[in-house]
Formats: sequence, structure tokens, C-alpha cells
Amino acid sequence: MDFEVLNVDDDKMVLFIHEKMMTHSGFSSSPKSFEDAYQTLAYINKHKAEDKKFIVFLDINMPNLDGWEFMVELEKQRLDKYCYILVMTSSIDPSDKEKAATFAAAIGFVEKPISIDKLNDLKQKKELQPFFG
Repeated sequence: MDFEVLNVDDDKMVLFIHEKMMTHSGFSSSPKSFEDAYQTLAYINKHKAEDKKFIVFLDINMPNLDGWEFMVELEKQRLDKYCYILVMTSSIDPSDKEKAATFAAAIGFVEKPISIDKLNDLKQKKELQPFFG
């Protein structure tokens, strides 16, 4: 099975740092970044395939369409079956973790900023192991 890594965050600097960390850690050689969640939905819709998964690093607090609304829309459009969502936030509110767990596609909750160590730990998640075996 093939996979593609998508970063969704309204902060250009965060996207830049995440891309660098992902390439340096070997998590992804070519992660794609989006500042707008609507563009991300359109991208997934256009590039989805039965033998492909999107690993989406999703910021929660964004203008236009926030991370929660993105996941609701993903389910409405039945795109969630193509995605593994890693919820990214600087929030330490435990209710955010509980809310993330209510979405089937959400497989983890990662506090910003991402690091090589965090990415290496994520490679061990059971859902992601097939891509990094």
C-alpha cells in the first residue's frame, strides 16, 4: 500500500519546519503542505485510491475550516477511509484529546512542534507500521 504525507496548518513557518523534520527523519521524502483545509479536502478527493492512504498532520486552530470541521467534512464526503489523521496542536487541554478520539480517522494526538524523535515514535504506531516496516 502506498501513502502520502500531508501537513495542514495556517502557519507557513510551522509547515516549513514540519517538512524539514519529515525529510530529515525519513518519515516522508516529499510531504505536501496546505495552509487551507478546503484545499486539502480537494486534494484528497482528487488523488484518493483504494491502495493509498494519506497520513494527515492536522492543525486544529485554523481560519475558514478548523481541524474539527475538517474531520467532520472528511466523514461527510466519505474520505476518512483514505486517511490517518494525526491531530497537531499546541493546546494542552485534555478535552481536545477526548474530542480527537471521537473521529475514526484520528489515530493520534501530537503536540507542536514536531520533532525527529516524535516522528520516529509515530512510525511505531500500529496503523503506520506497514508503511515503515
